[in-house]
Amino acid sequence: MGFGIEITGQDGGGVFIVQDTDLNMINYQIVAQGTASSYTPSSGDKVFINGNYSGTQGHPICAQTSSGTISFQKVSFSGNVGQHLSNVSVTAATCNYIVLRKANIASNSGGNYGIQLFTSSGTVAFDSRRITVNDSFVMTESRAPRSVSGNNGQITTDGDAYLEVDALFSLIVSGLSEASVSACTWNGSGTGTGRLRYLSFFSSHENQSTDYFTNHNTMLLGKDR
Repeated sequence: MGFGIEITGQDGGGVFIVQDTDLNMINYQIVAQGTASSYTPSSGDKVFINGNYSGTQGHPICAQTSSGTISFQKVSFSGNVGQHLSNVSVTAATCNYIVLRKANIASNSGGNYGIQLFTSSGTVAFDSRRITVNDSFVMTESRAPRSVSGNNGQITTDGDAYLEVDALFSLIVSGLSEASVSACTWNGSGTGTGRLRYLSFFSSHENQSTDYFTNHNTMLLGKDR
């Protein structure tokens, strides 16, 4: 048998389910959103970014984590994608970000009114008191491991999509002139060919060569509504 309650709604983004009664799903909700070049999440948070911002749009964007803070960074290099890339470096990049947190660990915003949903084990699956913003977030697409080419492969045609930062990274060893990068380029809003493109490579100064790789892990994409 199912547990809880299923709420089906419809808006400009289409039909959506708030809570599935059969799978004991725990709702993710937006706990922070804004525009910045870094964010420090709490444990378990999912951070999504969109690079359609002045000075960021059209550039490969990666993410680096240090002491718990995720920094959004613009990747620069010499050479043309698909060939050998050298002089790889990163600088701060301003991105739009959205942070999701499970309902069972999100904090109450106050008050003793609203609605709660529980799983069959008694875990909080949804609590209206823990909603702190008017927007909600919907997962729209995903890309399986090794399904997107690292040589500027198309991630999605939806330029308004946010990409989870777990798919992005960079490791640059300046003394050895080596760099390993996984980045996404946002090429404008709306729908069109190549709105989000993927760049993943290892560049070796010693071998004067650059290898390109498909995505290693699943890419999660979503949008606010």
